[in-house]
Amino acid sequence: MTGFLPQGILTVALLTSSLAFTSPASSTAPQATNRDAQTLADFQARVKTYLALRQKLLTGRPTLPDKATPDQIEAYQRTLGDLIIAARKGTRKGDLFGGDMTVLVRRLLGPIFKGPDGAAIRNAILEEPQPLVPTINTRYPDDVPVSSMPPEILKALPKLEEILEFRFVGRHLILMDVPAHLIVDIVDNAMPS
Repeated sequence: MTGFLPQGILTVALLTSSLAFTSPASSTAPQATNRDAQTLADFQARVKTYLALRQKLLTGRPTLPDKATPDQIEAYQRTLGDLIIAARKGTRKGDLFGGDMTVLVRRLLGPIFKGPDGAAIRNAILEEPQPLVPTINTRYPDDVPVSSMPPEILKALPKLEEILEFRFVGRHLILMDVPAHLIVDIVDNAMPS
């Protein structure tokens, strides 16, 4: 009789555990995680394509000197920006982020802005009102300050190559090519109202 008891308990445990793994609530979470992972992978692939184009445009061109003057830096930015703009002619908003990534960004950032520190984070980003409505494939205006990016926001977003940065312009999240001082793509209203 005692030989059957552990086996019976084992059978019940196996049945219970298999039910736990097939319940609708638990099967939804891995699907969302897999979808998010695929969304991030697709975004990173588009970023790599952008970086490859950028590298191709730089091939054979002079680089900035180690101790470049402000005039040399601006000339370099403008030349690089013009090259990228010409190569990406016809690019539309969202081409780099993609629809799924735009939704994911809003979903990741929403709880941060609505959380207990949300007002402070929003104020850190929106120190000065910015009348700028960002447009892709344009130079970030020299007279508009670049927003600060709180660590909570940066932790929620995917890591980028050093030459690219996430920044806010008003409530819109932009992807900026720093050496070109160029707005590469935009997520409209990434910061909830």
